Amino acid sequence: MIHLAWAILERILPRVASALIMLVLAARLTPSLVGMYAWMVLALTLVQTVGDTAARQTAVVHGDTEAGERFVRRFRVWSALIGGAALAVTVGALVLTHLAEDRWQAIALAPFVLVPAASAVGIDALVRLQRAGRWKEIASHQAWSSTGSLLCSVPTLLATGSLLASALQAMLAEAGFALLNRRRAARLPRASAADAHSREPTVNVLGDYLHTALFSLLGWGQGQTDRLSIGALAGGARLGQYAFAMSLSRSIGDAAALAAINVLRPVLAEAARDGRGSEIVALTEASLRRSLVLAVVAAMATSIGAELVLGPFLADDWDPALALVPVLTLSVAPSVVAWSVTAVLQAESRMRWASPIKAVGVLLSLPVGVVALHDLQLAAWLVNARELVVMALLLLAARHRAPWRGGLLALGVVVAGAAVSQVTRG
Repeated sequence: MIHLAWAILERILPRVASALIMLVLAARLTPSLVGMYAWMVLALTLVQTVGDTAARQTAVVHGDTEAGERFVRRFRVWSALIGGAALAVTVGALVLTHLAEDRWQAIALAPFVLVPAASAVGIDALVRLQRAGRWKEIASHQAWSSTGSLLCSVPTLLATGSLLASALQAMLAEAGFALLNRRRAARLPRASAADAHSREPTVNVLGDYLHTALFSLLGWGQGQTDRLSIGALAGGARLGQYAFAMSLSRSIGDAAALAAINVLRPVLAEAARDGRGSEIVALTEASLRRSLVLAVVAAMATSIGAELVLGPFLADDWDPALALVPVLTLSVAPSVVAWSVTAVLQAESRMRWASPIKAVGVLLSLPVGVVALHDLQLAAWLVNARELVVMALLLLAARHRAPWRGGLLALGVVVAGAAVSQVTRG
């Protein structure tokens, strides 16, 4: 349980930092400029999802195999070059598509280009620390790097009113986190001779990474297609409202859930390697009970905070976004189950079953963006419906390893939240 607490802290801190930056941006800048920042975040999350996140999950599962270490070395180069180039193209596109008076704000986003390289520097160290259960050290490193990035970026934003602050926060947080992890991982002992059996170079690490990256790419598409359609059809101001609501609604809940799954993933991988597959369902169900409790607590805290704290603080332009928060927080529950089932499929090298399901999620995201043009509340409920459908399909794909009780609990959370919302609005 102590590992989970530190893992939650590790996941929450960068999201809190990003949320604080978003709040200050909303207070100081117009929705259209926040929409420009949202486009950059879309590109960054795509690069990180296909690159850093998928590679880290693959490396955790394969541990200290020679093939795994070779893959990580090569990935560090790919990530820095390809990821940086993709973000540079995004900055260029923002410069070309905005009016002259706003182009300097787009140029100020240039430090985002260095974020993939900063992440790649520390990926091997972070994987070693996670496998060693050093969650307290990881959380401490995240705290120091997030605090340092805020101390530099918030004064920059207040002094200049520039999007440079958001870019500095992302770059400094990743760079500091990577450097601190590398320093700590260098003091860890290397794998002992007893682990030699796990170092056979026969593992298809690249194949597993490609399946995970494809799944992650489709997952990004599922979560971002609605934003892309809103930005393309309704403009930057509407995108800024929706992106702000989604960021505020899911930051805390997602962080807690992903922390639980980060702790669960190496446990499931070890159980699968040791031939203890029968324990996987019990381990996953136990993790889901904790994660769903955290998701409910996070939803309640976020909804209350949005109503009592942010409502008086923000201008009236943000009222439609704040009204979405209680609905969007509910979507964390089915997402938690889906992510947990993904960890099960990764442990058993069955990720090829997951990608078609995420493709369904992408298709279901298209009507969310279209509906948001006319009714943001209805669009938020469609987000919940989409997450429930994807969760159900993944549970079916997991077959005898599916945590069905957790799925029913997540469904109950959404239904109960819908009932409460109906009563309070009525």
